[in-house]
Amino acid sequence: RRRSARVHGPARPDDRAPLVRRGLPRRADGRGRHRLQPCPLAARRHGTRAPARACLRHPGASAARRRAARRAPVTGLTLRAVEQRDVERVGDVNFVAFYRVAVAHGLAPGIGTPAESRGYIRHLLTIDPLGGTLAEEDGEVVGLSWVHPRGPVATIGPIAVDPRVQGRGIGRRLLERAIELGGRGVPQVRLVHESFNSQALGLYLHAGFRVVAPLLDLELPPGAALPPPSAPRTVVLRPPTSDDRVRLVARDARAFGAPRPQNVDLYLTRGRALVAESATTLAGYAFGIGFRGTGYVGSASADDPGLLLALVVTLAAELSARGLAVRTLVPAADRRLVDGLAAAGFRVFRACHYMARGGGTAPPPNYVLMNGDMM
Repeated sequence: RRRSARVHGPARPDDRAPLVRRGLPRRADGRGRHRLQPCPLAARRHGTRAPARACLRHPGASAARRRAARRAPVTGLTLRAVEQRDVERVGDVNFVAFYRVAVAHGLAPGIGTPAESRGYIRHLLTIDPLGGTLAEEDGEVVGLSWVHPRGPVATIGPIAVDPRVQGRGIGRRLLERAIELGGRGVPQVRLVHESFNSQALGLYLHAGFRVVAPLLDLELPPGAALPPPSAPRTVVLRPPTSDDRVRLVARDARAFGAPRPQNVDLYLTRGRALVAESATTLAGYAFGIGFRGTGYVGSASADDPGLLLALVVTLAAELSARGLAVRTLVPAADRRLVDGLAAAGFRVFRACHYMARGGGTAPPPNYVLMNGDMM
């Protein structure tokens, strides 16, 4: 809107000069005009001269400088394979990273103690000895990543960076190395992302991953009294024998999308497994294992949703009776399974994202994931 012409017209007889207050700088003189500005932004508004050193400092200036120094690009970073001698240092970084981000969001950490984290790193070295990468800066471990190649499918996890050096591109370098180790031309790379971690979500989206499906990480308290599962009368639940291995590998590959016999062998030798058999047909299965106070149920698959629920509840009851808190990772859209586990005493531990890079779709029906890293 144009200004009125009266603003620029001649003065009227009754117009008076503005009152002058003693001690205040007037428009005609420049006394104190720059000294009154608290920061350079305001100084640029009123003049071109830089503010005097005696001016007030912006309250966030020093913190901003510290953050900028912490986020300086990494120049002396070394990436190398994780070895047995690195278990303690890598396990500690993994614990601190996941513990800190969970506590910052007011959530219970998924890894309870440094000892539990170190034990998990030893487990990863057993199942995928060539999949681990650590990041070193000045001889100090500052990050890690792990990839699990399974033919046409590779899964990634964990990826962790020491909170003291986050925001400097270390996580991106570790993710790129994990994708590279997964194999060139792999049709699909998957990972599970904790939905509250927006910083990690941005990293994955920028690397070409997309959110495919929501997941729920459910937990059953130790020693919980579970109702007896109701499996179909024509189905028998029993422990597997050596003759079941080939069928279990094939059934798990059908649900996962690729054969992973090393994972199946781990559960058959060191974990717990259940087989659902109808006559001579394998109608379903469930795997479980315990690590230092926490048990995990999955993968699990069945022809019928009711049978899948019976397998998961039966195996969870056995692990819970041993004093373990039992966790399982299920598709959030499988309402019958989620409602059945909630009725059995499971609670939501956290929400997650099933993310994929490349082809592929959401998890198949009547399927429970192996865990957050193996899927």
